[in-house]
Amino acid sequence: MHATEEAQRDLSIGARRRPNILVVDDDASMRELLQYHLTTAGYSVALADDAIGAGRMFLASTPDLLLIDISMPYMSGLEFVATVFADVTVPIIPAVFITGHEKFAQHAAMMGADCLIKPVSASRLLETVARNLKAARRAESEARKPLAAVFALT
Repeated sequence: MHATEEAQRDLSIGARRRPNILVVDDDASMRELLQYHLTTAGYSVALADDAIGAGRMFLASTPDLLLIDISMPYMSGLEFVATVFADVTVPIIPAVFITGHEKFAQHAAMMGADCLIKPVSASRLLETVARNLKAARRAESEARKPLAAVFALT
């Protein structure tokens, strides 16, 4: 199945709303390219050009997935993710890193996150996003099972 078809299928199965993806990259052309591919696949996309803007957007509305460049001014994508998720009040969402430097991909892997190497193909981008959103939905569903069992007993 083509990546765009898979993404659209995932959006239609039990779709309550379009997943919101926060794209953070200091390169305007990269942000626009990622936005194009993601919106074409049916995702809702918010854009930030650095960690400061991303932090403000994250506080205003938690996205379903964070797609973030590793090398940025002020704070790297790795530092941003570590800082945001260190706050126990912030819901854990999937973070997918993007970088033009393969050596940084190892740092993302150590955090248990996917990392896309620039230039990234549309199919690889959409496959990675769909896989991470699916895993997040599955984890959320698993987390609710104990609560469902309690109410089933009453």
